[in-house]
Amino acid sequence: INVRLTPALMKMILKRTSHVRGELKTKMRSLTGSFFGFRAGDNRDVIRRNRDRAESLKEGSLFAYQDWESKRGIYKTELLQMGANDMWFANRNDEGIIYHQYFNPFPVKTMALMLAAVS
Repeated sequence: INVRLTPALMKMILKRTSHVRGELKTKMRSLTGSFFGFRAGDNRDVIRRNRDRAESLKEGSLFAYQDWESKRGIYKTELLQMGANDMWFANRNDEGIIYHQYFNPFPVKTMALMLAAVS
């Protein structure tokens, strides 16, 4: 497809991009908390444990591994699959179902967006 990029089209793309990023960040935040066992609460010990766990998972991008303790299976974590399912494949009207050809193989830029949303 060859489309001329007009100011109106650029505005529409940028507006949608911001919306997708925000929606993905919200969904991934919810999944990440339960996936890695973060606890709710305002107790200092709970906050400290959550912070320490988050910092350790971010170090070396451990959150992206299927097994973050042994650093095996980079980008094969179930968390990414759950996020993709929630974001683009939750029902028959979602983008991943309607535009399946753009998700097979899964785009590297989309994976990068998901990893950024988690970190």
